[in-house]
Amino acid sequence: MPGEVSGPDGMRRPDGPSPASHVLLASSGGRDSLGALVRLAQWRDEGCFARLSVIHVDHGLHPDAPDWAEIARRQAQTHGCPFEVHRVAVKRASVGAGRGSTEAAARDARYRALDAALIEAASDDPDHPPVLVTAHHADDQAETILLALMRGSGGQGLSGMSAWRSRGAFAHWRPFLETPRDELEAAARASGLGWVDDPANDDPGFARNHLRHHVLPELRAFWPDAVGRMRTSAQRLSMEQGLLGELAEIDADQSLDGPTLDWGKAAALPPHRQCNLLRQWLARLGCLPPPPERLGEWLAQLRTAAADRQPLLEWPGGQLRRYRDQIHWLQVLPEPTRPVDWPADQHCVVLEGGREICRRPTCAGADGGALLRQPKDEWHLRPVGGSERLRPAEGRPSLPIKQWFQDQGIPPWERPAATGVEIGRQLAAVLAGEHWLVDMAFRPNPDEPAWVLTEVRESRTG
Repeated sequence: MPGEVSGPDGMRRPDGPSPASHVLLASSGGRDSLGALVRLAQWRDEGCFARLSVIHVDHGLHPDAPDWAEIARRQAQTHGCPFEVHRVAVKRASVGAGRGSTEAAARDARYRALDAALIEAASDDPDHPPVLVTAHHADDQAETILLALMRGSGGQGLSGMSAWRSRGAFAHWRPFLETPRDELEAAARASGLGWVDDPANDDPGFARNHLRHHVLPELRAFWPDAVGRMRTSAQRLSMEQGLLGELAEIDADQSLDGPTLDWGKAAALPPHRQCNLLRQWLARLGCLPPPPERLGEWLAQLRTAAADRQPLLEWPGGQLRRYRDQIHWLQVLPEPTRPVDWPADQHCVVLEGGREICRRPTCAGADGGALLRQPKDEWHLRPVGGSERLRPAEGRPSLPIKQWFQDQGIPPWERPAATGVEIGRQLAAVLAGEHWLVDMAFRPNPDEPAWVLTEVRESRTG
């Protein structure tokens, strides 16, 4: 949603969400968050969106954290905003791991809590779709660009933060990326409210703090508009990345929004086009891309590896694996299935990795999906072996599970997570990925009462 307009008070206001939206401000209680709250409250009162709430995440890392939550609560209350505290557990970095590791763990825990707040807000008030807002401003953007430069990042990293990005089914809006820090601080001071001063923001051991307190002031001393110049460069790079994204879509000849990429046509592309396709695809998934040299080495392996081999590229952003003519991105490997009883009075069972298998009564012929008879025997979920067999249809021989895996294109790394449904100590069905195989002995007759089985997987968003 590019562009900006001016409100009645003359403040720059970037294009925002729909007027029916419920904006959730992630607030630390600091001066930037307070300045953002002041402006957002004005935009709410102007009718730019319907609701404004404040979410404060308590990481439990500082003894004054309860006081900070109270400061953020008073700020929200003064501006007529509902307020919630989400407390998270952050694993501190081990000795030698560096303070940045704790910072990264806190960021991950914070965004998991914010994702949960979005889901809860959507459930409580479906008429006002929630939008997450953070108080990132122009100086934050400049720091992000400099950090990316020091990491040796390419155009994607040097483009900085975007004003809009997706968080699963929801949106993350950064409306203040064009706003200097001084403007938000002025709004905070004019409110007359106190704010949080987190001592971690002055810790010279963090790279971002070093940029904030030493590098940016030196740059401004020589180039007063250094932040604006970096913002302009980032905007140009962002436009160029948009063109590279369009080229990747042409090369892929498919959507880049899923975790699997058809590599049949892409295998014939020049190496630099293959690199661009993979990096644009991973960026679309919200994934930190692998280092260019490692990506290039992996692509070289793809070109020489036999068709039945599965070259692996693993880096902090996840894994890339090939199976047949598909490239798969995995954030984590599926966890192997472990045995679990499924009591008759429970409609759902939660498995490893947040997977949930549910059953509900239906009538054969009324629903698609995996249909099983409604026997009185006890149900049990367990892993399956490739040598076990099920009979898929009347008049056909039984089929080894291993053969079924291959027929359905189930990648080898997903097979340990295949789940067998055992009824009365007999294997009745197998779930692998999105595929079900039901033994004929447990299929219902037409119009016979039955169970329909479905699976829900936990959403993972970076």
